[in-house]
Amino acid sequence: MYTQLALEEDRSNVAFDAGDVAYDAAPRVFEYPVLQAADRTAFAKETLAVYADMHPGIYKIAVLSWAAFMSIFWVTFWADAYATFMVAVCTVYAVMFFGVPYVMSRLTPKANIVDHGLLHFLRNRVDTIYGPVNSLEALVQVILVPAALSLGGVAMSFIIHAARTVH
Repeated sequence: MYTQLALEEDRSNVAFDAGDVAYDAAPRVFEYPVLQAADRTAFAKETLAVYADMHPGIYKIAVLSWAAFMSIFWVTFWADAYATFMVAVCTVYAVMFFGVPYVMSRLTPKANIVDHGLLHFLRNRVDTIYGPVNSLEALVQVILVPAALSLGGVAMSFIIHAARTVH
């Protein structure tokens, strides 16, 4: 861990010419906070696995949530041609938004093959930049926005259909 003194020593060893652009020579390193002694023993007793990355099933659930959101809009705005056109543009954008990363991920060879199921993953932990978290909490963080938008889309759909039946 770099202290302020170490940062100043690193900067003092760097010589710049007149044409050079000044930069911070100290590397950017994130360190996990040190656990207390009582926490270390409790943490060591846990036999949960800590995964380095999310299970692919988590991303599939998120994409299905977005697909449900888009299908709600298709059902809601099917009667109006102008609104259907806008939903079609949004659908093309969504296909590109999810399709480009999928295609890019398929271009590289698989580094590791996931040999455990989604339920096994959800019983364990996943590593984040702030330390390991419960995998179920990570799932909630990933699908919270698309699931909330889908529920809001259902509410908007009922309101729009109720307004159409009145007129």
